[in-house]
Amino acid sequence: MANGFPRDNYGSINEVHTESENWGSVASATDQTSEDYGSTEGLILPDANNLVTGSPVVGSPSASHIHNLTPTDFSTGTPVANQSTLTQDHGLTASGLVTGSPVVSDATMTEDESFSIPSVVTGTPEVNSTAISQNYSLVTDGILTGRPDVEDATDPNTLFEQVEQKMLGGWPRRLFEHTDLAIARGFTKGHKALYKFGYNPDVNGDEETVWAQGGNFFYPTSAVTMFVSSTSVNDTNGGTGANSILIQGLDENYDEIEETVLLNGQTQVATQNSYLRVYRAFVTLAGTGGTAGGIIYIGSSGATGGVPNTTVYANLSFGNQTQIAAYTVPAGYTLYLDDINFTAALSQASKLVTCVFVSRDFGSNVFRSRFINVLQSNQLITKFEYPQPFYEKTDLECRVSSNTTNNAVAASFQGVLIKNTA
Repeated sequence: MANGFPRDNYGSINEVHTESENWGSVASATDQTSEDYGSTEGLILPDANNLVTGSPVVGSPSASHIHNLTPTDFSTGTPVANQSTLTQDHGLTASGLVTGSPVVSDATMTEDESFSIPSVVTGTPEVNSTAISQNYSLVTDGILTGRPDVEDATDPNTLFEQVEQKMLGGWPRRLFEHTDLAIARGFTKGHKALYKFGYNPDVNGDEETVWAQGGNFFYPTSAVTMFVSSTSVNDTNGGTGANSILIQGLDENYDEIEETVLLNGQTQVATQNSYLRVYRAFVTLAGTGGTAGGIIYIGSSGATGGVPNTTVYANLSFGNQTQIAAYTVPAGYTLYLDDINFTAALSQASKLVTCVFVSRDFGSNVFRSRFINVLQSNQLITKFEYPQPFYEKTDLECRVSSNTTNNAVAASFQGVLIKNTA
């Protein structure tokens, strides 16, 4: 018995509890017949109002629910589709397709073509080395040749002078090799006559070079572009004065160079060559005046009224030529000096001019005296019994000084340039 209920009639308490879910209220349970509960003897009916049950135990029933649902406004999550094989059949019509660059496998192609080539212009043909024979028949007509160079034959002038000297006795200088006249005429290969002269209009107490600019002659340390101008606007190409001049000098290798410069009045004109030395310049062409209208200068860049602002390398102030008693022996030559000449005119007997010929060897920075003498109102000519040699790239000058002021002095020297042999 549980809670006063017979066990045999109720099966189990679980069933009573289960069924009680359908009773609605405990009161309805009291109305059951004895047929359901068996004998009611001894049945104690509790007060329904104070009924306290234990925890009900509900079995695991099978419940089936049938719902007829009408979906309205369903929102589903992201569907998950299992992997599957999809097959799509498309019927496509290609229109306006653009493909990339096709890849073509290597293949051997043979083309047989026949061309007809009209008006073909080719480039310069290349001809392999081959033997070409040309036969010419020439008829000379009016040919004028230059002076032939005779290498080994004896100079006929030398033969004549040797015979003459044997007849008359004595052997003048250089007679064994070449005559002075043959050298002066240019008939002797490798020989050139040299004559240099200069003039200084204002010699004072300090020693200076005999040249028209006065003071010391300037030697550039490297070859430079020089600039030509004049103090006169008439000294211009096409003007009434000097139109052009020829400049002679040495380049950076001490080789002889020269060029003609067309003047432009007081405006400087640059030389085309670069000069290490300028030893001579002269007017080559003038206008109706027949001479330079002013002083022509060869100097550094920059001038005022045609006069260089800094360095003067030469000027043409007398006789349409530079007056420079200075010279540098060109590369590959030796100068054999024959004589030196100084001229001065002093009005007072107690006044004199000291004359010096100086040289500076290549690589040295010192001028040394090679000749010295004094004069007053006369000409001093010194001839050498044996010509004095001065080797290539040697600088030479005539210099003077005086114990009075404002003296005009001229000087010159001459000799022969002979080309060096190995």
